[in-house]
Amino acid sequence: MQALLFAARCLSVSLAVFVVLYVALSFAVSRIWSSLAPGTWSLSPRRAARRLFLLRIFPLLASSVFTLVFTLPSFLLLEPRATDEEIGAIPLLLGLCGLMLISAGFIRAFIAQRNTARALTLWLRGARPIASAVPVPVYQVDSSAPSLTVAGVCTSKVLVSESAVAVLSGREFETALRHELAHVGSRDNFKKLLFRLTTFPGMYALESAWSDAAEMSADDAAVSNLADALDLASALIKLSRLARVQPSAVFATALLENSSASLKLRIQRLYSWTSQPASPSSLPSRLFLPSLLAGLLCLAVSYSSALAAMHAATEWLVH
Repeated sequence: MQALLFAARCLSVSLAVFVVLYVALSFAVSRIWSSLAPGTWSLSPRRAARRLFLLRIFPLLASSVFTLVFTLPSFLLLEPRATDEEIGAIPLLLGLCGLMLISAGFIRAFIAQRNTARALTLWLRGARPIASAVPVPVYQVDSSAPSLTVAGVCTSKVLVSESAVAVLSGREFETALRHELAHVGSRDNFKKLLFRLTTFPGMYALESAWSDAAEMSADDAAVSNLADALDLASALIKLSRLARVQPSAVFATALLENSSASLKLRIQRLYSWTSQPASPSSLPSRLFLPSLLAGLLCLAVSYSSALAAMHAATEWLVH
């Protein structure tokens, strides 16, 4: 019985610390990310997409690491097993809030996956495989599906509508297909799954900015010369004329799923395409590994005192 109560206190305190950190960090990110955008957009689209993604999931990563590295070990190592101490109202309430938050994320992800599976079932009716040299299966589907999209989180497949096949030239199709394969390589649909799991209000604008950067990053990955850029721009223009609004699903990334303003910017970038030399790593990037090693060394030296301080903080929370 005491072991069960100890486990319940440990879970309650850990969830309480997690939810406090997660909510505080998520609120901060949702409020300050726009002030960081000018510096982000000065980077290449690939780096901008990576930075925006890391910023979006930072609350989850930071709160999870802090809970697992400090809160949980401090309770397991320093809290006495045999005690009549009851679970306080505050950690119990916060723990329940943490469970509700985690459950809400899983429910949103489940609903999104179910809706995506239903959409794929509808789109793949009567689908015909298209022979290609790419490592992802490609299917020709009817015009009820997006003109060109990559769907799936773990197992990806590319869907091409009949109308897209009819209007695109061979080179335009190949370039557009490379764009979709870039999304597969970047695991963008998996990142969308993480967004669904890490639910918090006010994150839509940040996720939309990441989506725009991911599209431009895939554009850059699909082209290697001006001819490729013009082919992809032509494909975007032709497909945009087929359907102004592209039906899609959460875990499917369509070639034209972004806003008309974003599409216009992408086409302008492609028409003005120039080969850019690989930029040298920035000073923060070069300092990341040394800073990480120094931080780990400091943590190893002061870990025991940090656990004691964490345990004192959780004792204050319980009482």
